[in-house]
Amino acid sequence: MDTELLKTFLEVSRTRHFGRAAESLYLTQSAVSFRIRQLETQLGANLFTRHRNNIRLTPAGERLLPYAENLMSTWQLAKKEVVRSLQHTELSIGATASLWEAYLTPWLQALYEQRESLRLEARVALRHSLVKQLHERQLDLLITTEPPKMDELSSQLLGNFSLRLFCSHKQDKTAQGAYIRLEWGADFPQQESRMQASDQEPVLTTTSAHLTRQLLDTTGGCAFLPSHWEKDYPQLSVYKDIPPVIRPLYAVWLQNSDQQVLIRQLLKTPMSTGI
Repeated sequence: MDTELLKTFLEVSRTRHFGRAAESLYLTQSAVSFRIRQLETQLGANLFTRHRNNIRLTPAGERLLPYAENLMSTWQLAKKEVVRSLQHTELSIGATASLWEAYLTPWLQALYEQRESLRLEARVALRHSLVKQLHERQLDLLITTEPPKMDELSSQLLGNFSLRLFCSHKQDKTAQGAYIRLEWGADFPQQESRMQASDQEPVLTTTSAHLTRQLLDTTGGCAFLPSHWEKDYPQLSVYKDIPPVIRPLYAVWLQNSDQQVLIRQLLKTPMSTGI
């Protein structure tokens, strides 16, 4: 479908006059008539009745009118989006809530400081959901603690980060209290079980590091949080006798992604993990 034909049809239906439609479209009247005949031939129906200067839509023309308006509106939006994609760099990045809150937000701040025209979408979701989105090309870049084992994916080790077992400074650290389980990767429960002496069920399971931090005092519990938060949040107290847990951080993307060049450029900006 030639959108110029629809544009001409809409202008004639608006003005009800071939001459005025031609003036509005900066065309000759014969060109307008030719376009309308082309459209009628494609549709196999007359769109206007012509009685001297009295031009009216036929029943077929009335049916076409709302569809033509919607098609032209969609086409204009599509052109704007294409132009916008040429003017800006768009990239969708996904990670779990705990990684965004602890490490990725400062990285985004650095990226925006370096690139004024950068346009990003930051997605917060569970790892398995993000892996699915990546595989289905709904996500460009995944930041995770475990790279998915799929041949079509590329991955890059960004570094390691450190977790410590924290509690509220009000809590007696001679005995571990209630435990809050925070999501730090699918294989993290194996590591935390070796570090966490208590085998009691967690009072809370969550993916949010900040939610966990805020509830330590209320629950009288403990949780594994970023090691550098010992300096950032004085109200936290660390169990010195429990060693830190070191976790890797990977960037993952599709090998044939059309955003590969941009992804590699962005990954040159170091991600501060506190190690």
